[in-house]
Amino acid sequence: MLAMQYSIELPVGYDTGLIRSRVQERSKLFNGLPGLIHKSYLFSDADKIYAPFYIWSDVAEARKFLFDDLFRGVTRDFRRPRVRTWMVLDSVYGSRKFNPTFAIRETDRIAPEDDLEALFKQEKKPQEDLARNENLHFHAVALDAERWELVRYSLWRDEATALMPAADCVQTYEVLHYQGQ
Repeated sequence: MLAMQYSIELPVGYDTGLIRSRVQERSKLFNGLPGLIHKSYLFSDADKIYAPFYIWSDVAEARKFLFDDLFRGVTRDFRRPRVRTWMVLDSVYGSRKFNPTFAIRETDRIAPEDDLEALFKQEKKPQEDLARNENLHFHAVALDAERWELVRYSLWRDEATALMPAADCVQTYEVLHYQGQ
């Protein structure tokens, strides 16, 4: 699986209602998109960032998305954003009884001397614990092999019930819309 995210920094004074309307209109276009197993429309009001997050089961379909009209709509309306990608090492669902409204993406650097297999095994136990949390909807662990970073992505019922991590870098978002399996 491949995780993918691009972030669009909105200009000062940008009407954020336009992003909310965009999500309402465009979210339907992603229904049934081959290979797409997860899409979150994310927004940070504090940072004025619109940052959709995807997980693909098929890398060829992810590439096809970047070349097709759906992504051309992003480049036409904003610009061509830098697209970050990560290899998904593992993912789990927690409760599916609610639609998540809060997302966290955390990033930790991997030291050159760290054993990658041991690191991955270390991630399993906390992830299993999180899956039992009634306020967690989804959690994924991914690897950026270019920057040697570990990325954890989670969707929560709401901000009040989310477990805030202690990572090198933490970015939080409002979930404007979620589509997942």
